[in-house]
Amino acid sequence: MNAPRLLRVATFVLAAAPGAALALDFAAGALATPYRAILHETGLWSMRLLVLGLLLSPLARLLASDLPAVPRRMVGLFAAAYGFAHGWAWCRQYGYDWGFLLGELPRPYLLAGLAALLLLVPLVATSNAWARARLGAAWARLHRLALPVAVLAATHFLLSRALPPRESLVHAALVALALAERGFSAWRGKTGPRPRDAASRPR
Repeated sequence: MNAPRLLRVATFVLAAAPGAALALDFAAGALATPYRAILHETGLWSMRLLVLGLLLSPLARLLASDLPAVPRRMVGLFAAAYGFAHGWAWCRQYGYDWGFLLGELPRPYLLAGLAALLLLVPLVATSNAWARARLGAAWARLHRLALPVAVLAATHFLLSRALPPRESLVHAALVALALAERGFSAWRGKTGPRPRDAASRPR
């Protein structure tokens, strides 16, 4: 098994493990407050994987290797799956009382979380090779939505205080670091010498 395939398999196993453990505990009746536990755990792992997905490309650039970016799509899909499960668990926890749930939505942390989930929908829908080929250059622009998704998710958790403050702050700091790295890379790409100019310079 070559390195990229091995990395994909390892990523799948590690990313699926928290969800599988949660599902087994739920099926066994081992969760005292099942939907609250699902809400907490799925939100936690969605945030962790969103942050990881943002850091894979900068890591690949830092190491001058494409290998760290190989599982980026899988990490993103698992982050979305946990995020959607998080949203479902919130609705289920309150017995799908839509009047109550809609009344709660104006809370800033809930609006941020809902916006993040809605932005995940087009990312998931176009994560396949067919969509990438059909959209062409627009695909890359669309998938820049991963950045605001991570910012909104970090805001959601900071405002909701659902996670330990230290971890929420670490997530927010890593998202800020990823944004800064992308901004610096874009600036360097605009201000650096073009390949033709660099090649024409005397040696």
